[in-house]
Amino acid sequence: MAKLSLNKAAAYSGKAKADILKALKSEDPLKKLSGAKNEKGHWEIDTAELDRVFGKKSTEIATTGNELVSTTNSNRSATPENSSATSNLEVEVATLREQLRSAEKEKGYLNQKIEDLKERAERAEKKEDEPQARLPAPKRGLWARLVG
Repeated sequence: MAKLSLNKAAAYSGKAKADILKALKSEDPLKKLSGAKNEKGHWEIDTAELDRVFGKKSTEIATTGNELVSTTNSNRSATPENSSATSNLEVEVATLREQLRSAEKEKGYLNQKIEDLKERAERAEKKEDEPQARLPAPKRGLWARLVG
């Protein structure tokens, strides 16, 4: 596999140089990135090591001499522009879902409130009719009892 400088390794993996340096100095065997310094004191990191630690990215960087050439894998279609747009859309979808959940929660609350008000109205109507039923029949006077 090809050996990459720290800058090229960062571009290849899509990570910051600081992240790569941190992985080079890591004590954790799963996060440890193997690399060596050349005679000039510059890091040389194998692409297979970058793939092992950081995973393959959607775009691979091939080296031709001293320059980087970006080639997109045929089975992957993410580009920085698409991933940015996708990221924005994911945020918007999450926001809309949260608004929908909030609206449904409010709808449930309002429906419960309507049911409670209907029950209160029915109870009030029953109480209104109830006192009239409880009233005793008016007393009839002497003349009404004799005549009728």
